[in-house]
Amino acid sequence: MKIDQSPEYLGISIALYRNWRVALSEKHRRYHTLAHVEAMLSHMPDVSASRELVAAIWLHDIVYAPEANDNERQSAERALRDLRDTTIDSQAVYNLILGTKHHEGGSDTQNVLNDLDLGILGAPRAAYAQYTHQIREEYGHVEDKLYKFARAAIMRQFNDRQIFKTSYFQHLEEPAHANLTWEIKSLER
Repeated sequence: MKIDQSPEYLGISIALYRNWRVALSEKHRRYHTLAHVEAMLSHMPDVSASRELVAAIWLHDIVYAPEANDNERQSAERALRDLRDTTIDSQAVYNLILGTKHHEGGSDTQNVLNDLDLGILGAPRAAYAQYTHQIREEYGHVEDKLYKFARAAIMRQFNDRQIFKTSYFQHLEEPAHANLTWEIKSLER
């Protein structure tokens, strides 16, 4: 079943929907794009579909500046503004977006959102390698040695824990750890 992501389903204007699409197509984005949102929507388990989850998928990276450390908070605040005139529970969307900062889990809906967001970690190696290249391009402003050190530290944190919290994504756990191990070794060379 295809998840309805239309402006009508979300109860938003066509103008706002277009604005989201434009924001997700900003020139500095390489991975955190409309394609990332579309991939998340295409992998969402049917039983998890709710308007709040669909809105959180659309808005979790709506504000994305690689130099900033508060993208999730800014995205969550934008969600409150953008959804205020809808029947979507904007506070629930706000909380879901904040929960993507560390991907630690929580409610069933939060776990689905986090697993969808991290799904790329369990992708086939070629897709994962492309993802790592896109992330490096987004952080092109960071000197190579510092980038490799910081990225390896972050990837080790993921590799040292269970990544996927829902049964829908458990099949990605082993490939994700293999990809993370591969990337960490590449960064440490």
